[in-house]
Amino acid sequence: MTFPCDPAPVLSPRASRLRDWALFAAAASVPAICVGVLGLRALANEADGARREVALGLSTASARLSRALDQETDRAAAALAALPIDGAPEAAAGALAGIAPPFAAPVLLAPDRSVLLPPQAALPPAPAPAGCAALARAAAGPDAQGRAGARRDFLARCAEARSPAGRWLWPVLALDAAEGRAVDVDQPAVAAWLEAHAAGLSEAERQAAAIEVDAALSGEPRERARAALAAPRPERDALVAELRRGGLDAALRARPDARGLVSWRAGASAGTLRALPDGRSAGFVIHAGSLAGWLRGGAGPVPPDVRADVLAGAAGRAPAAPELGGAPAALLSIAPELAVRLSPADPAAVARHAARGKRLLVGVGAAAAALALGLAALLFARMRAARRSSELRTDFVAAVSHELRTPIASVRMLAELLEEGRLAPEEHREVFEALGRESRRLGETVERLLGFSRMMAGRAAADRAPARVAEAVAASIDRFEERNPEMPGVERELDPAAEASIDAGQIELAVDNLLANALKYAPLAAPYRVRVARERGGVAIAVEDRGPGVARRDQRRIFEPFERADDRLSHAVSGSGIGLSLVRHVARAHGGSARVESEPGRGAAFTLWIPGPKEPTP
Repeated sequence: MTFPCDPAPVLSPRASRLRDWALFAAAASVPAICVGVLGLRALANEADGARREVALGLSTASARLSRALDQETDRAAAALAALPIDGAPEAAAGALAGIAPPFAAPVLLAPDRSVLLPPQAALPPAPAPAGCAALARAAAGPDAQGRAGARRDFLARCAEARSPAGRWLWPVLALDAAEGRAVDVDQPAVAAWLEAHAAGLSEAERQAAAIEVDAALSGEPRERARAALAAPRPERDALVAELRRGGLDAALRARPDARGLVSWRAGASAGTLRALPDGRSAGFVIHAGSLAGWLRGGAGPVPPDVRADVLAGAAGRAPAAPELGGAPAALLSIAPELAVRLSPADPAAVARHAARGKRLLVGVGAAAAALALGLAALLFARMRAARRSSELRTDFVAAVSHELRTPIASVRMLAELLEEGRLAPEEHREVFEALGRESRRLGETVERLLGFSRMMAGRAAADRAPARVAEAVAASIDRFEERNPEMPGVERELDPAAEASIDAGQIELAVDNLLANALKYAPLAAPYRVRVARERGGVAIAVEDRGPGVARRDQRRIFEPFERADDRLSHAVSGSGIGLSLVRHVARAHGGSARVESEPGRGAAFTLWIPGPKEPTP
């Protein structure tokens, strides 16, 4: 039992070409993709290597900085243990400054743990115009009208007044929330006072003033006041606040070492103190301000391509070194809440290096892909050309076999009729004429093939001599009309005066092929017209028909060996595909050219142009 099956789908020539191109492009792109993948991995490895190199440099810088801190701290501690400190704080200041590390602040504590060194900045003497205390009391009194007047007088006269507890009074009244601020507050005056006095405000006063400023001021005065309040506190105030917060008291209660020194690391400070016989304590303290000042001065062992930032408080408690801008960083811990972060001076250098490498890789990859595809396209085109040439040669053999088989079959049939005596005597002449005609046809085909073979091999040299071109063309026309008596005569426009140096046999061969070509493709477009005329210093031989014409895309290709026009008429007509190639070879052998002028549906004019005779030089 047989089952019907669907025939295999047959791709059109266009679909076949597209499939071949797609497969070949895919195969050609594989090396480019592999190169791109390997390049990306190499780039990633290079970027990782650069990051590791930067991280190693930061680690080295961190180790050097840690070693310098430890060495200076040990040196200062040894000097502190042997340093005699007596007398007033002013006298002790010079001794402590001489032995303190460059990144620490010398300190001298009173027996009650108050800070004697650094000394308290001298406060400007507060003016004491008569009535400031009374004005302050009146500004807080129950009489609204009297309160407003007293407030105005106080703000105008008592800018430096303080309370008995040392609290500044002017900002309290200037930013009093009980009054209408839009009318009563002189905003520029408040901003100017804060710019002049912010350094002397305590932390509590700063915080209270900041709240009032945000509510009472606006525009430029608010920004000026905010900037003044955000300015760093005096180093002494910051140091005192850190000593009170950092567990100093607990450290001082610890047992001193053999040298009489007490060291601590607490909060955002670290230091060493020595208890003096009079109950005071002397030593040095490392805190954010002293450490930042040392690093900013450039005296530390930090290379110029490394940036050092002091982190205090919550930032200093980071357990690991975070990346900064995508670049590695190293964190050196000084105290539980004090650390130095080391990072590249240019954090974007690694990213720029990676981006530059990516751009280079993209450019090289694109160029490599384009080159690979270009070479693939060239090889593919050559492969297709070779395949087409092979197909054309196969078609040529089939066409030649067909052209030879027809006359051979005719000769054989006529010969068998004569051999068997089946013809009447009066029919012998007709058979002989047919034998001669088919023999000549067979000989012309063989001669055309031999001529093409010699021309393709470069062995067909033109035996040229000056002659009248019209005579050779007329001989070819005569033979064509003799072979095709059923066709109308050929129209002739032959210039008898047109002369050139020609090989008459090759010219006749070329005209024979042009007329045979017209007969094949335009059998119903007769009569044909043949012209011989002088043109551009030479002689043009044109064979014109009124047939279907040649498409523009095929006009150059049809002169190639084995090539034929891609249309139904060409496939319906048998032929070897060498006739027009022979015409072009004849033209080139004479130093000329062959061309076709045609439009579809309006016939074609094939022209063989050969140069004229050279004029003798005088």
